[in-house]
Amino acid sequence: QLAIILGAFAISQVLSDAMHAGQRFERLDPSLRGIFLSAGDYARQAVNIVRSAFIGVWIGILPGVGASISSIVAYSTAKNMSKTPEKFGTGFEDGIVAAETANNANTGGALIPMITLGIPGSPSASILLAALLMHNIQPGPTLFTNSPEVVSALMATHLAAHVAMFAMMIVGCMLIARLMYVQRAYVLPAIIVLCAIGALAENGRMFDLWTMLAFGVIGFALELAAVPLGPFVIGLILAPLAEGQLRAGLMATDGALWPMLDRPIAMSFVAVSLAMFAWPLWRDWRRNRQRVAPT
Repeated sequence: QLAIILGAFAISQVLSDAMHAGQRFERLDPSLRGIFLSAGDYARQAVNIVRSAFIGVWIGILPGVGASISSIVAYSTAKNMSKTPEKFGTGFEDGIVAAETANNANTGGALIPMITLGIPGSPSASILLAALLMHNIQPGPTLFTNSPEVVSALMATHLAAHVAMFAMMIVGCMLIARLMYVQRAYVLPAIIVLCAIGALAENGRMFDLWTMLAFGVIGFALELAAVPLGPFVIGLILAPLAEGQLRAGLMATDGALWPMLDRPIAMSFVAVSLAMFAWPLWRDWRRNRQRVAPT
Protein backbone atom coordinates (compact mmCIF):
# COMPACT_ATOMS: atom_id res chain seq x y z
CA GLN A 1 0.00 0.00 0.00
CA LEU A 2 2.65 2.51 1.05
CA ALA A 3 4.76 1.95 -2.06
CA ILE A 4 1.73 2.49 -4.31
CA ILE A 5 0.69 5.68 -2.51
CA LEU A 6 4.23 7.09 -2.48
CA GLY A 7 4.66 6.35 -6.15
CA ALA A 8 1.28 7.59 -7.35
CA PHE A 9 1.25 10.81 -5.36
CA ALA A 10 4.82 11.71 -4.39
CA ILE A 11 7.02 10.42 -7.22
CA SER A 12 4.52 11.49 -9.89
CA GLN A 13 4.51 14.99 -8.40
CA VAL A 14 8.32 15.02 -8.38
CA LEU A 15 8.31 14.17 -12.09
CA SER A 16 5.73 16.88 -12.74
CA ASP A 17 7.73 19.46 -10.79
CA ALA A 18 10.92 18.45 -12.59
CA MET A 19 9.33 19.58 -15.85
CA HIS A 20 9.01 23.08 -14.35
CA ALA A 21 12.31 23.15 -12.48
CA GLY A 22 13.10 26.65 -13.71
CA GLN A 23 9.91 28.19 -12.37
CA ARG A 24 10.48 30.93 -9.81
CA PHE A 25 8.10 31.93 -7.04
CA GLU A 26 7.57 35.46 -5.83
CA ARG A 27 9.41 35.76 -2.55
CA LEU A 28 7.11 36.59 0.35
CA ASP A 29 7.71 36.68 4.08
CA PRO A 30 5.68 33.89 5.76
CA SER A 31 3.14 35.24 8.23
CA LEU A 32 0.54 33.71 10.54
CA ARG A 33 -1.88 36.48 9.70
CA GLY A 34 -5.09 35.18 8.17
CA ILE A 35 -4.38 31.44 8.54
CA PHE A 36 -7.24 30.84 10.98
CA LEU A 37 -10.77 30.25 9.74
CA SER A 38 -13.39 32.78 10.70
CA ALA A 39 -16.81 31.94 12.12
CA GLY A 40 -18.26 32.41 8.65
CA ASP A 41 -15.70 29.98 7.19
CA TYR A 42 -16.63 27.34 9.76
CA ALA A 43 -20.32 27.83 9.00
CA ARG A 44 -19.67 27.52 5.27
CA GLN A 45 -17.56 24.39 5.78
CA ALA A 46 -19.86 22.77 8.38
CA VAL A 47 -21.29 20.15 6.03
CA ASN A 48 -17.86 19.41 4.57
CA ILE A 49 -16.32 19.02 8.03
CA VAL A 50 -19.05 16.71 9.35
CA ARG A 51 -19.07 14.59 6.19
CA SER A 52 -15.27 14.28 6.09
CA ALA A 53 -15.07 13.50 9.82
CA PHE A 54 -17.61 10.71 9.37
CA ILE A 55 -15.61 9.32 6.45
CA GLY A 56 -12.39 9.47 8.47
CA VAL A 57 -13.87 7.71 11.50
CA TRP A 58 -15.60 5.07 9.39
CA ILE A 59 -12.48 4.21 7.38
CA GLY A 60 -10.39 4.32 10.55
CA ILE A 61 -12.55 1.56 12.01
CA LEU A 62 -11.66 -0.71 9.07
CA PRO A 63 -8.43 -2.58 9.89
CA GLY A 64 -5.49 -2.02 7.56
CA VAL A 65 -6.96 0.73 5.39
CA GLY A 66 -5.08 3.75 6.73
CA ALA A 67 -5.42 7.51 7.05
CA SER A 68 -4.21 8.20 3.52
CA ILE A 69 -7.20 6.38 2.04
CA SER A 70 -9.63 8.32 4.24
CA SER A 71 -8.10 11.59 3.03
CA ILE A 72 -8.42 10.51 -0.61
CA VAL A 73 -12.02 9.37 -0.17
CA ALA A 74 -13.01 12.56 1.66
CA TYR A 75 -11.28 14.73 -0.94
CA SER A 76 -12.95 12.87 -3.82
CA THR A 77 -16.34 13.08 -2.10
CA ALA A 78 -15.96 16.81 -1.52
CA LYS A 79 -14.99 17.28 -5.15
CA ASN A 80 -17.98 15.29 -6.37
CA MET A 81 -20.35 17.25 -4.12
CA SER A 82 -18.86 20.65 -4.97
CA LYS A 83 -20.48 23.10 -7.36
CA THR A 84 -17.00 24.12 -8.53
CA PRO A 85 -14.99 20.88 -8.88
CA GLU A 86 -12.62 22.54 -11.33
CA LYS A 87 -11.07 24.49 -8.43
CA PHE A 88 -9.88 21.32 -6.71
CA GLY A 89 -6.17 20.66 -7.12
CA THR A 90 -5.32 24.37 -6.92
CA GLY A 91 -5.20 24.75 -3.12
CA PHE A 92 -8.98 25.14 -2.90
CA GLU A 93 -10.17 25.51 0.69
CA ASP A 94 -12.86 22.83 0.43
CA GLY A 95 -10.36 20.17 -0.63
CA ILE A 96 -7.89 21.02 2.13
CA VAL A 97 -10.59 20.98 4.81
CA ALA A 98 -11.96 17.65 3.59
CA ALA A 99 -8.60 15.86 3.41
CA GLU A 100 -7.25 17.14 6.72
CA THR A 101 -10.50 16.59 8.62
CA ALA A 102 -10.68 12.97 7.47
CA ASN A 103 -6.99 12.44 8.22
CA ASN A 104 -7.37 13.64 11.81
CA ALA A 105 -10.65 11.79 12.36
CA ASN A 106 -9.07 8.56 11.15
CA THR A 107 -6.85 8.23 14.21
CA GLY A 108 -9.84 8.26 16.55
CA GLY A 109 -11.69 5.78 14.38
CA ALA A 110 -8.72 3.40 14.46
CA LEU A 111 -8.93 3.32 18.27
CA ILE A 112 -12.57 2.19 18.28
CA PRO A 113 -12.01 -1.46 17.23
CA MET A 114 -8.87 -1.64 19.36
CA ILE A 115 -10.61 -0.52 22.55
CA THR A 116 -13.89 -2.36 22.03
CA LEU A 117 -12.74 -5.57 20.30
CA GLY A 118 -8.97 -5.70 20.71
CA ILE A 119 -8.49 -5.41 16.93
CA PRO A 120 -6.13 -2.58 15.88
CA GLY A 121 -7.35 -0.40 13.04
CA SER A 122 -3.96 1.04 12.10
CA PRO A 123 -0.22 0.38 12.59
CA SER A 124 -0.07 2.95 15.39
CA ALA A 125 -3.04 1.28 17.08
CA SER A 126 -1.16 -2.03 16.82
CA ILE A 127 1.77 -0.52 18.72
CA LEU A 128 -0.62 0.87 21.33
CA LEU A 129 -2.28 -2.54 21.65
CA ALA A 130 1.10 -4.19 22.24
CA ALA A 131 1.92 -1.60 24.92
CA LEU A 132 -1.37 -2.27 26.71
CA LEU A 133 -0.79 -6.03 26.63
CA MET A 134 2.71 -5.55 28.07
CA HIS A 135 1.03 -3.92 31.08
CA ASN A 136 -1.48 -6.79 31.39
CA ILE A 137 -4.33 -4.63 30.09
CA GLN A 138 -6.60 -6.59 27.77
CA PRO A 139 -8.56 -4.37 25.35
CA GLY A 140 -12.10 -5.48 24.66
CA PRO A 141 -15.63 -5.10 26.03
CA THR A 142 -14.47 -5.73 29.59
CA LEU A 143 -11.97 -2.87 29.45
CA PHE A 144 -14.73 -0.35 30.16
CA THR A 145 -15.71 -2.12 33.38
CA ASN A 146 -12.36 -3.47 34.59
CA SER A 147 -10.18 -0.46 33.73
CA PRO A 148 -12.34 2.60 32.99
CA GLU A 149 -9.44 4.88 33.89
CA VAL A 150 -7.46 3.47 30.94
CA VAL A 151 -10.27 4.34 28.54
CA SER A 152 -10.48 7.86 29.96
CA ALA A 153 -6.70 8.24 29.69
CA LEU A 154 -6.74 7.10 26.04
CA MET A 155 -9.46 9.59 25.15
CA ALA A 156 -7.76 12.44 27.01
CA THR A 157 -4.39 11.64 25.43
CA HIS A 158 -5.95 11.51 21.98
CA LEU A 159 -7.50 14.94 22.49
CA ALA A 160 -4.25 16.36 23.89
CA ALA A 161 -2.33 14.96 20.91
CA HIS A 162 -4.55 16.88 18.48
CA VAL A 163 -4.07 20.10 20.44
CA ALA A 164 -0.30 19.56 20.54
CA MET A 165 -0.23 18.76 16.83
CA PHE A 166 -2.10 21.98 16.08
CA ALA A 167 0.37 24.02 18.14
CA MET A 168 3.38 22.35 16.52
CA MET A 169 2.07 22.97 13.02
CA ILE A 170 1.40 26.63 13.77
CA VAL A 171 5.09 26.96 14.59
CA GLY A 172 6.28 24.59 11.87
CA CYS A 173 4.31 26.14 9.02
CA MET A 174 6.59 29.19 9.14
CA LEU A 175 9.57 26.96 8.34
CA ILE A 176 7.69 24.72 5.91
CA ALA A 177 6.57 27.73 3.87
CA ARG A 178 10.21 28.67 3.25
CA LEU A 179 10.79 25.38 1.41
CA MET A 180 9.05 26.94 -1.59
CA TYR A 181 12.09 29.16 -2.12
CA VAL A 182 14.66 26.34 -2.01
CA GLN A 183 15.91 25.39 -5.46
CA ARG A 184 14.09 22.35 -6.80
CA ALA A 185 17.41 20.81 -7.78
CA TYR A 186 17.94 20.26 -4.03
CA VAL A 187 14.36 19.55 -2.93
CA LEU A 188 13.30 16.96 -5.51
CA PRO A 189 16.21 14.52 -4.97
CA ALA A 190 15.67 14.78 -1.22
CA ILE A 191 11.99 13.90 -1.67
CA ILE A 192 12.91 10.87 -3.80
CA VAL A 193 15.36 9.66 -1.14
CA LEU A 194 12.78 10.05 1.64
CA CYS A 195 10.16 8.21 -0.43
CA ALA A 196 12.61 5.38 -1.10
CA ILE A 197 13.37 5.09 2.62
CA GLY A 198 9.66 4.97 3.39
CA ALA A 199 8.98 2.30 0.76
CA LEU A 200 11.86 0.11 1.97
CA ALA A 201 11.05 0.60 5.65
CA GLU A 202 7.63 -1.08 5.36
CA ASN A 203 8.85 -4.58 4.41
CA GLY A 204 12.54 -4.17 3.60
CA ARG A 205 12.09 -5.48 0.04
CA MET A 206 13.52 -4.06 -3.16
CA PHE A 207 10.26 -5.04 -4.85
CA ASP A 208 8.51 -2.24 -2.94
CA LEU A 209 11.06 0.27 -4.24
CA TRP A 210 10.52 -0.80 -7.85
CA THR A 211 6.75 -0.75 -7.27
CA MET A 212 6.99 2.82 -6.03
CA LEU A 213 8.97 3.92 -9.08
CA ALA A 214 6.61 2.11 -11.47
CA PHE A 215 3.52 3.69 -9.97
CA GLY A 216 5.29 7.04 -10.02
CA VAL A 217 5.56 6.78 -13.79
CA ILE A 218 1.97 5.51 -14.05
CA GLY A 219 0.70 8.34 -11.86
CA PHE A 220 2.62 10.90 -13.89
CA ALA A 221 1.11 9.52 -17.11
CA LEU A 222 -2.39 9.65 -15.61
CA GLU A 223 -1.86 13.26 -14.55
CA LEU A 224 -0.79 14.17 -18.08
CA ALA A 225 -3.98 12.51 -19.34
CA ALA A 226 -6.05 14.44 -16.75
CA VAL A 227 -7.16 11.17 -15.09
CA PRO A 228 -7.73 11.56 -11.30
CA LEU A 229 -5.34 9.51 -9.19
CA GLY A 230 -7.61 9.11 -6.16
CA PRO A 231 -10.03 6.49 -7.53
CA PHE A 232 -7.15 4.66 -9.20
CA VAL A 233 -5.21 4.25 -5.94
CA ILE A 234 -8.32 3.46 -3.88
CA GLY A 235 -9.25 0.69 -6.29
CA LEU A 236 -5.78 -0.85 -6.14
CA ILE A 237 -5.59 -0.80 -2.35
CA LEU A 238 -9.16 -1.68 -1.39
CA ALA A 239 -9.84 -4.24 -4.15
CA PRO A 240 -8.14 -7.14 -2.27
CA LEU A 241 -10.11 -6.29 0.88
CA ALA A 242 -13.38 -6.14 -1.07
CA GLU A 243 -12.62 -9.41 -2.87
CA GLY A 244 -11.81 -11.16 0.40
CA GLN A 245 -15.02 -10.02 2.07
CA LEU A 246 -17.09 -10.91 -1.00
CA ARG A 247 -15.52 -14.37 -1.06
CA ALA A 248 -16.30 -14.88 2.63
CA GLY A 249 -19.89 -13.75 2.12
CA LEU A 250 -20.41 -16.04 -0.87
CA MET A 251 -19.02 -18.99 1.09
CA ALA A 252 -21.46 -18.26 3.93
CA THR A 253 -24.44 -18.11 1.54
CA ASP A 254 -23.42 -21.01 -0.74
CA GLY A 255 -22.73 -18.67 -3.64
CA ALA A 256 -25.98 -16.68 -3.46
CA LEU A 257 -25.82 -12.87 -3.60
CA TRP A 258 -29.31 -11.97 -2.43
CA PRO A 259 -28.94 -13.17 1.21
CA MET A 260 -26.14 -10.61 1.59
CA LEU A 261 -28.41 -7.79 0.40
CA ASP A 262 -31.80 -8.51 1.98
CA ARG A 263 -30.97 -6.78 5.28
CA PRO A 264 -31.87 -3.10 5.82
CA ILE A 265 -28.31 -2.13 6.75
CA ALA A 266 -26.86 -3.89 3.71
CA MET A 267 -29.45 -2.31 1.43
CA SER A 268 -28.68 1.13 2.86
CA PHE A 269 -24.98 0.68 2.05
CA VAL A 270 -25.86 -0.38 -1.49
CA ALA A 271 -28.15 2.62 -1.88
CA VAL A 272 -25.47 5.03 -0.64
CA SER A 273 -22.89 3.48 -2.98
CA LEU A 274 -25.21 3.77 -5.97
CA ALA A 275 -26.06 7.36 -5.05
CA MET A 276 -22.38 8.32 -4.81
CA PHE A 277 -21.77 6.68 -8.19
CA ALA A 278 -24.75 8.34 -9.86
CA TRP A 279 -24.35 11.82 -8.38
CA PRO A 280 -21.26 12.92 -10.39
CA LEU A 281 -22.80 11.56 -13.60
CA TRP A 282 -26.05 13.41 -13.02
CA ARG A 283 -24.22 16.59 -12.00
CA ASP A 284 -22.05 16.57 -15.13
CA TRP A 285 -25.08 15.82 -17.33
CA ARG A 286 -27.01 18.73 -15.83
CA ARG A 287 -24.02 21.07 -16.17
CA ASN A 288 -23.49 20.12 -19.82
CA ARG A 289 -27.19 20.56 -20.51
CA GLN A 290 -27.14 24.04 -19.00
CA ARG A 291 -24.02 24.90 -21.01
CA VAL A 292 -25.58 23.97 -24.35
CA ALA A 293 -29.04 25.33 -23.53
CA PRO A 294 -29.96 28.42 -25.61
CA THR A 295 -29.88 31.70 -23.71
